[in-house]
Amino acid sequence: MPNDAQSDRGPLGRGIFDCDEAHRSPLAEDYERLFQSGMVVLDTNVLLNLYRSNERTRRDTLAVLDKLRDQLWVPHQVLTEFWRNRESKSVRHHHSTKAKETSTALDRARRSAQDAVDRWVKDVRLKEGEEVTERIDEGLKALGEALDRLRETIDGQSQRDALAGTAETHTDPVLTELEPLLDGRIGEPLSVADHDKAVQEAQERATQDTPPGYEDFKNKPPEQAAGDYLLWVQLLREAKDRACDVLLVTGDVKKDWWHTRDGDIPARPRSELVVELREHAGVRLYMLTPAELLTRAEELIEGLQVDEDSVSDLEQLRGGDREEDTIEAAWSAESLRDFVAELGKRYPAQAKVIVAAAANGGSVDRATVYKLAGYPGDRQLKGFTRPVSTVSRELEDLGVLTGEEPFLLHTIYGSVEEPSWATGFRIPDEAVPLLREIYESGAPWPDSHWHVPEDDDDPKGAEHSGSQ
Repeated sequence: MPNDAQSDRGPLGRGIFDCDEAHRSPLAEDYERLFQSGMVVLDTNVLLNLYRSNERTRRDTLAVLDKLRDQLWVPHQVLTEFWRNRESKSVRHHHSTKAKETSTALDRARRSAQDAVDRWVKDVRLKEGEEVTERIDEGLKALGEALDRLRETIDGQSQRDALAGTAETHTDPVLTELEPLLDGRIGEPLSVADHDKAVQEAQERATQDTPPGYEDFKNKPPEQAAGDYLLWVQLLREAKDRACDVLLVTGDVKKDWWHTRDGDIPARPRSELVVELREHAGVRLYMLTPAELLTRAEELIEGLQVDEDSVSDLEQLRGGDREEDTIEAAWSAESLRDFVAELGKRYPAQAKVIVAAAANGGSVDRATVYKLAGYPGDRQLKGFTRPVSTVSRELEDLGVLTGEEPFLLHTIYGSVEEPSWATGFRIPDEAVPLLREIYESGAPWPDSHWHVPEDDDDPKGAEHSGSQ
């Protein structure tokens, strides 16, 4: 007679959760175990939210992290991204920036109301001095005073929530709290060789929509787009060394990390990630958003109290992060013309490939790149897109680009015989008609010799490509 374990697994020795348990819903005891003996990994947005949050939410978040301090671990990639983003206005000056945005919106509302009323008065041909126009003037005055009071309230709250002392690291209150909390809990960086290998792997995985991080390759340069995968590689290594389950806390809710929430079914990590961690380290992956972490911690850690409004605050910040991830500034004909012109002056090979891709519907193969750039056939094209990143950053600094435009040249991988070799390059779909329109309109370009003729043997791009 079979034992209970055999009965549960059926006559063929398998059970319903034998798909690597990637679809099993976590239980309260799972989180309790993680809080006591697991590895609680913090993503960059968890740390940056301490600047964006109000004082109450900041205090509650730090209280939870303090209770979990023995289990905390931060990948070195997170530390890199934290310092890179800490200086931005959207982080350290989150509250004042949002207050200014709201004040601007209120000013627009005032002008819109005034314009709408003025048009109505004109359309119905009311005369100055009539009783109705006097009442309209009184109404507009009252509206203006109400909007002014709203602005004062918003500015006052912004000043109360704002963090003083963040300009200097030694007076920054967030750093003052984080330094002892994370001391000895930051992972080691990857070696240069491992870092370069991981960036290349991230690009190859992105072509197959393999999580995590493939969404970032749609609108960021490779080095920056690879950030999620660099974090993942470091997490895989640390989990294998520690041999304990992992709880990743992240406000990144893109679909390359999570299976989408559906109705009352909570989100869960992508099954590919659960399987990969289990195969690599023999441990289980769990994930929570910062708001969910506060909720779970209050439920399971004795004596810990979390304000419900703090949870709501973090939920709203998560929504804002999601919006920033999905809304991006599109390329315009003007910005594309300026960018490709500057690229063509310094890196003709890359400019030729971008223009050729537009002429070919969005992509070019490796043979075309060799032909346009004058490269030998055994060149691997490693680093070919790096000059595109360089020019992008420089034009952002000059204000020519916003910094939110989708990255303009992506590597295509996928050859089974040569998995580490680029098989070609592609440009964003939106850039194709814009570039074709620019060329078809006969717009002048700085160097006529790097136009893309049918048979271009000019090797000039080879010495300026920046490829490695």
